[in-house]
Amino acid sequence: MWEDNRRKKIIMNIVLALLILALIAGLGFAMLSVRRQTQAHDEQLSEIYVQQQQEQSAARQESVDAIQTEYDKDMQTVADYLPGIVCWGDSITQGSAGNISYPAVLKTYLDTYFCDIYDFRSSIENAEDFSRLKWDDYRVNVPVVNMGGGPEDSYTVLGRCGAIPYVLGQDLAVPADTEPVEIKLLSESGKAVSPLTGGNVGVNGVRIGDVEGTLSIDSSAYAYAGYRYYFTRSTPGEEMLIPSGTVVETAATDQFKDYIHIVCIGTYGNYTGADDLVQQTKALLARQTLNSDRFLVIGLCSANGYTSSTYALDAIDTAMLQAFGNRYVNVRKYLCEDGMADAGLTPTNIDKICIAANRVPVSFTTSTNSVELNGKAYQLIGKLVYDRMESLGYFDEVFEELGIKDTTRQILKDDPDYFTRILSNTLK
Repeated sequence: MWEDNRRKKIIMNIVLALLILALIAGLGFAMLSVRRQTQAHDEQLSEIYVQQQQEQSAARQESVDAIQTEYDKDMQTVADYLPGIVCWGDSITQGSAGNISYPAVLKTYLDTYFCDIYDFRSSIENAEDFSRLKWDDYRVNVPVVNMGGGPEDSYTVLGRCGAIPYVLGQDLAVPADTEPVEIKLLSESGKAVSPLTGGNVGVNGVRIGDVEGTLSIDSSAYAYAGYRYYFTRSTPGEEMLIPSGTVVETAATDQFKDYIHIVCIGTYGNYTGADDLVQQTKALLARQTLNSDRFLVIGLCSANGYTSSTYALDAIDTAMLQAFGNRYVNVRKYLCEDGMADAGLTPTNIDKICIAANRVPVSFTTSTNSVELNGKAYQLIGKLVYDRMESLGYFDEVFEELGIKDTTRQILKDDPDYFTRILSNTLK
């Protein structure tokens, strides 16, 4: 009996153990199943998260691409209508001491009224969502290039820009080494020319035939026949003889052809009369390849290096006005009639005499009887040029595409003296 009880107890323990094992196995299986379900769910969530991240990244990239596309559209309009401005001329374009010139003043007005207030970020509705973008990179710049070359006559300027190029006035024996050799220069028109007298502005390096090199001037050798010039080839090569009449291609020959041209030539002569100067000016303007109907011609304040030749200047003004209409800016007339008031100056007795004779007031020249203008004159001319370009609509497409007028209205609404204050501080 006792043994039967013992056997029953053992069987019960075995059954109980088996039940416990089964329960543990069931719990383990259940836990494993839950773990697998949880893992699968986590993987599913992870896949959803990755997909969402990819979708967000793609959407964000599409937004960034859209922003870049819009900016590129703005810049394409600038490239099409206002890629830059190049100012061709002599010392009147080059400017006076202290690096004051009308092209520099023109650039100041462009920056103030246009480049510096272009705010591309404000045109993006959710710009704050793109904190990693460098908004300062989304800027616009319109270069203004000063190609004034000092006291140069008209054909010298035309040669620098390649409109009527320089040619060899005699055969040129180019040595094999890089030693300077004297060279005779003429305009293709046969006129004498004197480059480099106002510095190297668009001249070097040059190309003569197949030889590249530089021109130099010996200004101490000036005589009735003109300055002495020398050519130095850039690298050694074969000795050769380049025939007379070969074009001397300057560095600026193919530069800035897409830019809006502003031309002021003739202060130092080399033209037979007003009609000849008009034709020379047209030859220079003909090099402009983009928006060829957008240009300005700046009137002279002196003729052939003399301030007293008002009769010749009157003839030039008449011919230029007939040829170029409102694209001609009569600087002398402006300085005589409105310049003093606009500059806030009171005419001196000498100024009054000059104005009565239709000569530029002495207050606008570097000295009495000088053909060179001073900083006060250049500030007025720079603004005059900007205003004329704006009135002719040269900025319209760019202003419209970039929303400049809307930005300007908002600025003036908040601060009516904003532009006046900026210009006053900049043009001191």
